[in-house]
Amino acid sequence: MNVTEQHKSVYVYIGQRIKERRKLLRLSQTQLADLMGFSYQQMQKYETGVSHVTAGKLLLFAKILNVSPSYFYEGLKLDEAIGKRIDTDIIQKTRTEPLRILLVEDNTSDVFLFNKAINTYSEMVDVYTIHDSEKVMDFLQNHEAKWGKKSPNIVILDLSMPKIGGLDLLKLIKKNPKTLMLPVLILTNSISTRDLIEVYKAGASGFIQKSVDLDDYIETLETVVKYWSKIVALPHVN
Repeated sequence: MNVTEQHKSVYVYIGQRIKERRKLLRLSQTQLADLMGFSYQQMQKYETGVSHVTAGKLLLFAKILNVSPSYFYEGLKLDEAIGKRIDTDIIQKTRTEPLRILLVEDNTSDVFLFNKAINTYSEMVDVYTIHDSEKVMDFLQNHEAKWGKKSPNIVILDLSMPKIGGLDLLKLIKKNPKTLMLPVLILTNSISTRDLIEVYKAGASGFIQKSVDLDDYIETLETVVKYWSKIVALPHVN
């Protein structure tokens, strides 16, 4: 059965339901046609499915026959070939929960400034800080089981970290199948073009230079937060 034939079968089914309800109420086709405001011939066409019952007409039928509009579709089995279902697994950009940021930073002063800047914004933001770069991969893979935390939406990483350097940690994140889609931003004092090129080669989503001016620093981070919380559609990372 093609789509056109299936649509016709729907009209026939609705017509049958109208007829069944009319007879239950002991109304003739002529009586129902008069109540609906059209001819007996048109009433016949609706009941046989020859004519398509519009939404407006269906609401009127429902009112006159004292049933819900859904009554006319009860028991109807539609073939999957009729139209295409809307995919419910769609991208939803509107954020309904805070943007979760994992800050990887060993300098306590920089952590203080970062949080101070974040606290000035109206956007919903949750920041979790890790000072030890050696713990980052463990956190990203076991954040819920061991730390009771949801996965971060983005990572903001200082390039100059002890033990595992920022570049090496970035590479680890991007090589791991569980974390490779996680956006990683580099927040650094570096002014080296080589550092900039290397982090982008390794898969960084941004290279942000720290400003020595507090107002500039706050403004920069505000722009970053707005971009990642309001403009970008982010993937879900387990």
